[in-house]
Amino acid sequence: MSDETTEGAPLSWPLVERRRNPAAAGSAPQRDDRVGPTDRARANELTAPIDAAPLLPFRIAAFFGAVIRGFNLYSWSNWTLTMATAVVAVYTLFAVLRPIASRNDNRTRLRVVVELAVVTGTVLITGGWASPLAVCLVPTCMFAGFVGGTIFSAQLGAGATAVITVQYLEEVGSVKGLRDTALWLGLLALVAVTSGVSHRASLDSARHQQAALDRVGRLAEANALLFSLQRVAQTLPASLDLQDVLNSTVTRVQSLIDHNMLTVLLFSDVTHELEPLRVQGYSISDVPAMPERADAISEALRDPKTVRRDDLDQSTGALAPLARSGLYAALRARGAVIGAIAVESVNPAHFGQQQAEILHGLAEPFGIAIDNARLFQRLRIVSADEERNRIARDIHDHIGSSLAFLGFEIDRSIGAATRGESVDDSLRELRQQVTRMIGDVRETLYDLRSNVSETQDLASTLKQFVDRVRGRSGLQISFESQQHDRLTLAQERELWHIAREALINVERHAQASEATVSLLSTPTHAALTITDNGVGLAATGGRNDSYGMVGMRERAASIGAKLTTESSPNGTVIQVSLRQHKGAGQWE
Repeated sequence: MSDETTEGAPLSWPLVERRRNPAAAGSAPQRDDRVGPTDRARANELTAPIDAAPLLPFRIAAFFGAVIRGFNLYSWSNWTLTMATAVVAVYTLFAVLRPIASRNDNRTRLRVVVELAVVTGTVLITGGWASPLAVCLVPTCMFAGFVGGTIFSAQLGAGATAVITVQYLEEVGSVKGLRDTALWLGLLALVAVTSGVSHRASLDSARHQQAALDRVGRLAEANALLFSLQRVAQTLPASLDLQDVLNSTVTRVQSLIDHNMLTVLLFSDVTHELEPLRVQGYSISDVPAMPERADAISEALRDPKTVRRDDLDQSTGALAPLARSGLYAALRARGAVIGAIAVESVNPAHFGQQQAEILHGLAEPFGIAIDNARLFQRLRIVSADEERNRIARDIHDHIGSSLAFLGFEIDRSIGAATRGESVDDSLRELRQQVTRMIGDVRETLYDLRSNVSETQDLASTLKQFVDRVRGRSGLQISFESQQHDRLTLAQERELWHIAREALINVERHAQASEATVSLLSTPTHAALTITDNGVGLAATGGRNDSYGMVGMRERAASIGAKLTTESSPNGTVIQVSLRQHKGAGQWE
């Protein structure tokens, strides 16, 4: 940022003729987080004149010096000197009570010229350089130097000197006249130089002050923007539901950017083309076909920054039919562009740079949130398919075989009854089989309903499940738990599903007589281990890449855990382990 002021803008000067009100000078502007177009004007107003070089002492000293010097000359007969001194006294009092700030503008220059003319006139009518009022030229030339610099002060001083010298030479002769003229000319030149230097120093100080305040204004704008983005980050949806994320996105944009139309577009997984996912302010049917070919959207997909268009229509890249200006930003996640967001208005040039920066800051977190929601949606579909397949497998393995056995026994009983044989034993056996099948259905439904929750941790859920498996299968299952710290709810639920799948496999396929379930959870490490003394995965037809194992590995990977298996004819060990980032407080 340049320290120079903008061309044409008035520069506030820090010089006045007397000290301002200390209360006003000491007051500081209050911070306002609402940043708008008036902030720069408020910053400029802060460069009000300050008391860098007051003229009050010089004016008073010059006036009293003139009075003392001409004290013996005042008399009723010398009424000219008396009246001139009175005029100077009135003007000095006026200048003390109504000072004018030393600004380099036409009005202030005019006052300097008028003041110099008045003082020069009093000097002319009271004896020229021999007049006691000649000393009053010093504060006037000093005032000129503060206003316009050395050259302006020197020009006025030279003009006054020339006018006074012409008359003075006629009265006292050339020798004495030139000697006195040279003395006063040197004095006024010295005043012009010193006041000019002060003028330059004050000018530089004012420029640096204004530049510093401009930087402060920009920092305030950046601070307000960061504050808004922090609020957005804090209110990003905790839900991974795609509709919740889209609703939150629209709500946050509405609260931060004034607009008429909003469009969220995402690349389709099937066609790989942009498709409108959420439209606000106009109909989704009005979105042009293949919106990625629109100029503004196409540029936004390529440009890392937000694209701003101040005057457009549908022929020049607008999405909404009535849009005349807009902001367009790409939505990115995992290093790729997943879509775009368009904010449009019916008014030309409706959006400024601040709104463009806000949308740029929102685009990245929104892109990540939307991408996470889409990934979760796919994972939920896969998990639902996996759960349906598991339920179908359970029904086929237990209930299906039981129903087939019932059908066979019913046919056999019908044949016996047709032959006149007793079917009492068969009916009692059928009744027992139905009772067992009902128990299997209840166990399956109970297993499906069992889950980890905020009030029931993983250890409690595992213990209840182990007790049920032990009771219905006759397996000798031991359960060991050292859960000093709870994991996240998502991690505990995935570990629960893995343990349930592993124990059901032990119960149905491992031909084991003993099993052990061990859970360990510390602030830095967590491990779940399921061990059995069965015949191993190879003997049961299971493989490390079978569907059940693949499902368990995917569940482990979804929470950042590592699943390992060790299998032999003497049994199988399945272990899931998690470790925490050092000092991060997050599990991996």
